[in-house]
Amino acid sequence: MTATGPPPEPNPLLDVRRGRAGRSVRLLTHWSARTGLILLALSVLMLPFYVASQYYLEQKYVSKQADPPVTHIDATAATTASRLALELPAATAPVVLTYHDINSGNPSKYVVTPAAFDAQMAALKKAGYRGLTSQEFVNYLKGGPAPPRSVFITFDDGPRGLWSNADRILARHHLHGSVFLITSRVDDRPYYLSWREIGRMAGSGRWDFQAHTHDLHHRARTDAADHRGSALSNRLWLTDRHRLETWSEYQARVSADIRTNIQKFKSHDLPRPQLFAYPFSEASERGNLPPGTTLQGLLSEHYAATLSNKSPDPLGPPVAASRRAAADRTVQRLEVTAATTPDELLSDVAEWTQRPPVASSPLTEPALWTRDDGTGGHGIDVFTRRRPFAGTDHYAAAVYRPLGSVDWTDYRVDATVTGLANGANQAAVSVRNRTKNLVVISVSQDTATLEHGGRKVVVRKLAPKSAHTLSVSVHGATTTARVDGTTELDWVAENVPATELTGGFGIRVGSNRQGAAHPAFSKLRLSPLPHRTPTAAVSRQTVTESALLAPNAYWQSAPGVRAPFQIKEGVITPLGRVALSCQGAYEPARTQEWTDYTASGTISKLYDPGVKGAIQVRVGSPQVISVQVSHSRLEVLSGDADSQSLVGTRDLKAADSHQVSVTVTGRSTVLRVDGTVRMTLPAEGEAGGVAYAAYRDATRLSWPPLADLEVLPVAGG
Repeated sequence: MTATGPPPEPNPLLDVRRGRAGRSVRLLTHWSARTGLILLALSVLMLPFYVASQYYLEQKYVSKQADPPVTHIDATAATTASRLALELPAATAPVVLTYHDINSGNPSKYVVTPAAFDAQMAALKKAGYRGLTSQEFVNYLKGGPAPPRSVFITFDDGPRGLWSNADRILARHHLHGSVFLITSRVDDRPYYLSWREIGRMAGSGRWDFQAHTHDLHHRARTDAADHRGSALSNRLWLTDRHRLETWSEYQARVSADIRTNIQKFKSHDLPRPQLFAYPFSEASERGNLPPGTTLQGLLSEHYAATLSNKSPDPLGPPVAASRRAAADRTVQRLEVTAATTPDELLSDVAEWTQRPPVASSPLTEPALWTRDDGTGGHGIDVFTRRRPFAGTDHYAAAVYRPLGSVDWTDYRVDATVTGLANGANQAAVSVRNRTKNLVVISVSQDTATLEHGGRKVVVRKLAPKSAHTLSVSVHGATTTARVDGTTELDWVAENVPATELTGGFGIRVGSNRQGAAHPAFSKLRLSPLPHRTPTAAVSRQTVTESALLAPNAYWQSAPGVRAPFQIKEGVITPLGRVALSCQGAYEPARTQEWTDYTASGTISKLYDPGVKGAIQVRVGSPQVISVQVSHSRLEVLSGDADSQSLVGTRDLKAADSHQVSVTVTGRSTVLRVDGTVRMTLPAEGEAGGVAYAAYRDATRLSWPPLADLEVLPVAGG
C-alpha cells in the first residue's frame, strides 16, 4: 500500500491567478471570434464595392476589341507578293516599318484603317515575311546573323487603337508588333493605351514595348525668338533667365526623363527597353546642341540603338537596317501612312531590302536605278544613248539599288564605255556610294582618273580610243580599277572603320561643252568577289575535339553573346518566352576551318507548320548551308551571314520529328532527312562550323529541340 502524504494546503493566490487566466482565454476567444465576424461582415459588405470598382476600372482602362475586318488583297498586291516571295533573299537584314494609330474615322494621314492594316499584313505574309521581336532585332544589330525574311513592325506613341484594332489583326496573321511608349501618356484616356491593356498585350506574346521618352514628346521654346522644336533634341530657352540651357542642364533634364521612363517599365513588370524612337524623328543633328555634342551619345548609354523616320544625316540618304546602321546605332524606318496601299508597301519594302551584289545586266533594270544628279531626271536611257540629254543638261548620274546596297563590299563592276570623243566627254563608275568615302573612276578618250572626296588621287594616260573597258573592284579598304585590262589605278583607305567603307555603285556620263555628244555604257555587270574574312588569333578546335552537348559548351548568338540554349541529357532546347527565333553557332571563332565532317541530329516538337528547326553547316563562310525542316517541309538556304537564298525544297512525310544529316566536304554538301530524302549541293572548298536555329510563328508554340547532335569526321573527304 502506497503511503500518501497530507493534501496540499490551499493557495488562494494561485486560485486567483488560474481564474484570471481562464477568464482571459475566454475573453480572447470571445473577442477573436467577434473580430473575425466583424471582418467577415466588412468583407461581405465591401465585396460589391470592390467588384464595382474593378468593373469601373476595366470599363475605363480596357477597351473592347473590335472584330478584325474581312481580309482582302487586291489582284495587284497579290501578284506583287507572289513575285517577291520567289525573288527576295530568304534571309537578310529586316526592314523596319513604323505606324502610329490603327483606327477608323480619323482623317489624319498617320492613322491607318483596320481594313488597310489587315490587307498590308496579309500581303506581307503572302510575300513570305515574318514579324520580328525587339530582342531578335537587337540580336541582329549586335552582330547576329540576318534573320529569315522579316519586317520589324513598330508603332509610335502607344495609341489605344493598337489594343482595340491592331491586336487581333496581328494575331490573325501570326505577326509581332513593338510599341514605343510615351510613358507619361499611358492611362491618358481615351486616346492612349492603359497599363492594363499594355499588360494584356505583353502577356499575349504578340507585343513588346520600347522607349519614346517619358514626357519629352512635345515641342518647346528653343530661342529668344520663340522658335519651337523637340524638347528632347534641343536645349530649351529659360525664359526667367533669358538664356538657353547649358549642356550640363540639358544632360540632367534628358537623363532624368530617361530614368523615369525606364522606371515606369520596371514598375509595371515590363522588360527594360532596349530601343529608343526619336519624337518627331528629330535627332540632335537638327537641334541646337553645342558643337561636338550629340543626343545619340547620351542615348547610347541606355539603349542598343535609336530609330528615326528620317535619315541620320540631314543631307544624306536613308540608312535602312544594315551592318552600317548597326555600327552607327541608329536605324531609319519606313513610314506607313493612310495613303500607303498594300502594293506600295510591298514595293517599298522590296526597295529597302538588302541584296547581295550580283546583277548580270543592270542596264536592263531601269526601275532599280535612282537618278542623283539633281536634274530631276528619270530613267537610264541617257546612259545608253537611247535618248540625248534633255535641254541644256550635259551631265547625268544614277545609283543602282541605293537603299539595298548599304553593306556592299567585295564586289566588282565591269563596264564598257563607247562614244568617247577627244577631250569632249567622259564617263565614270562610282563605288562605295552614299558614304563619305565615295570613289569615282572616270575615263575619257585618253585619260583615266581616280577621285576620292572630290580630289584627284591617281591620274593615268591611256592610249587614245573611242571605247574603253573599265573594271572596278571593291575589296575591304582597297579600291582597284583596271582600264582595258592593263592600266591600274588604286586607292586604299587608312584608319577608316569597315562599316564606313561599304556601299553600292553608280554610273555617270557628261559632256564638256554644250551640244557635244555624251558617251554611253554599252555593257555593265556586277559580280561578287570572294570574301576576305579576317581571322582572329585563337586556338583552333578540330572536329574530333568538339563537345557540342557538354553542359558548358559555348554556343554564340552574336559576337560575345551566349546563345539562349539549355543543354541537358543530350538535348539542345532554345529558351525565351517572348522570342520568335533562337540561333546559336558552336564555337564560331574556333571552328572556321572545319571541313570533311557530318553533322546529324533529330529535330522534334514540329507539331505546327509554323515551327521550324535548322542545322547549319559551313558557318562563318560565304556559303553557309541551312537545312530547315518543319512538320512536312524541307527548305535549304545558302549564303553568308547577311543574305541567304532559297536553293531547294522538298516535301517530307508529315511527322513531329525529323532526323537530319549533313555531310560537308570540299566538293559538296550532301544532306539527308529521315534517311530517305537526299539533296546534293556543289561546294568550292568553303570551310566552317555548325549552328542550330529554331523558329516559331507565335509564342504560344513550343520551341523545337535538337537531340543527339554529333559531328563526326569524314574519311577521305
